[in-house]
Amino acid sequence: MKKISVIIPVYNTEKELSKCLYSVQNQSYSNLEIICVDDGSDDGSDKIIDKFGKKDSRFKVLHQQNAGESNARNKGLQMATGDVIAFCDCDDWIEYNMYEEMIDEMNKYDLDMIAAGWCKETYEDTEIIRNLLPVAENVFGRDQLLKYIYMRDSYRGFAYMWNKLYKRDILKDLDGKPLFFEESLSLGGDVVYLGKAALNVARAKYIASPFYHYNQRINSGCHTEDVVKLRDWLRAYEMIIEVFTDKKIDTETINYAKRFLAYHSSNAAEIAIAKNLEKPKKVFQNFMKAYEREYIELNCCHPERIERYYRLLDA
Repeated sequence: MKKISVIIPVYNTEKELSKCLYSVQNQSYSNLEIICVDDGSDDGSDKIIDKFGKKDSRFKVLHQQNAGESNARNKGLQMATGDVIAFCDCDDWIEYNMYEEMIDEMNKYDLDMIAAGWCKETYEDTEIIRNLLPVAENVFGRDQLLKYIYMRDSYRGFAYMWNKLYKRDILKDLDGKPLFFEESLSLGGDVVYLGKAALNVARAKYIASPFYHYNQRINSGCHTEDVVKLRDWLRAYEMIIEVFTDKKIDTETINYAKRFLAYHSSNAAEIAIAKNLEKPKKVFQNFMKAYEREYIELNCCHPERIERYYRLLDA
């Protein structure tokens, strides 16, 4: 019975944390190692994970000074002893049978990675995220997986770390060393990590069941208006495009990654314009210009996006 190491970086989510931890603790699949890395919380989250750790020996708890989410995930990876790795964000939660269903498929088909469906949770409602195009029902390989990850309009179920299980053996960098998150990035470490991990996948599968509940908080990192962090997010996509180019991944996949870099550049430019930050605005607009061709070509069916793009370029 394979052990799943679930890595949960924890930082100041006192209101949501217990629900997250209960959902992992009460999984129908019991052979779990639940690694909670408290990244300097000061709102009581540290006490919550200590409480869980005292009652359940499967919890491994580490407290540290704030060093960022990527550092916390790396500490979790260093502590992990499982055959399979999972990531869960500390303000999200999962269905009780998520890991049992996924590990059964993983074992049955000898998979390197398996992805599941997910829901977006807001204060108003729950939205089941659906792929607009069908996903292969059978096992698929690396190149198809990369298309699913980066063709985001068509395949919304693949873009994130947390709705997947990873065979530990594939989490290696290009030199064969253990793959760790890029700590130099204040935002976007998961972008680089998922892209590099996907390169090592030979056998993958998808379960449409919406097992993972992503809690969309306004104050989460991905909704930041900090232009320094936004620049790091763009750098993350630059890094993954460079890796894909070096590995000679097909041009279509690389262009979709460039398109997403352009999209994030436009969002960053919009924030800089609203804040009257001239220098960051120019930096972000230069990214928009550099990847203009890919963005326009791959949004030809969305004239409203193209109109917005040029409006922000001219601002």
